[in-house]
Amino acid sequence: MQFAGKVAVITGGASGIGRGTALAMARRGTDVVIADINDLRLEETRAAIAALGRRALAVHCDVSQDADVERLGETALSTMGHVDILMNNAGVVLRGALELIPVADWEWSFSINLLGVVRGIRTFLPHMLERGSGHIINTGSVAGLIALTGEGAPYVASKFAVVGLSEALALYARPRGIGVSVLCPGSVDTNLYETERAIGITPEIALAEAASSAVFHSVLMTPDQIGEVVVEAVQQQRFFVLPDHHQQSIIVQRAQDMNAFLETRLKGQL
Repeated sequence: MQFAGKVAVITGGASGIGRGTALAMARRGTDVVIADINDLRLEETRAAIAALGRRALAVHCDVSQDADVERLGETALSTMGHVDILMNNAGVVLRGALELIPVADWEWSFSINLLGVVRGIRTFLPHMLERGSGHIINTGSVAGLIALTGEGAPYVASKFAVVGLSEALALYARPRGIGVSVLCPGSVDTNLYETERAIGITPEIALAEAASSAVFHSVLMTPDQIGEVVVEAVQQQRFFVLPDHHQQSIIVQRAQDMNAFLETRLKGQL
């Protein structure tokens, strides 16, 4: 897919990976609809896209709310006329002592990280199917491929679900002309932790969590770097997008023998 003349919708588009991807697409001639709950950042990013000479629309949208995502779809289509690219990118972090995390917090995490993706698909996939073209990018995480820490179980579970959903979506949508990609970044310099919920995290848990996850992260990437990776993946119609190649060998090791991989981690040898 080429980007000139296309229209993209990006949730969580006001900052971080969403903003980086929006600007990368706009530089290639794409008009962009950004959706977010942070109105100040929405306007700043809208102005940055417009400064590149592209049509830019900012929509306040909470992806955990059916009505908000439906309104996003109606606004995008009525204003832009069509949508070629959807990036389901909005996400939050929930971690902590698993015996203490209330179900309501689990529901909050899944309603944004997983069902936010589902809402985006339900809203925009019918339009793409009708046109017989389009591309959907779902933002997962390396935590959707490997359980980085035990304390991060809510985030891990939601992102594993996003990866599985994306693979199934590709099987469903690609024969109908719709490309699908799942983005699984590692360490990225974003503001994701501004909305983090950490429940029952003691200094001991925090230290163990940091030690457990450190091996899976090599370089800290910027949102602009991730945006360029996403653009390249869409151009190549690539499904699996792993920006940090350091993690590839670890993923292969896990897949070869999951029992041995877990035992190695429990012994602190990885």
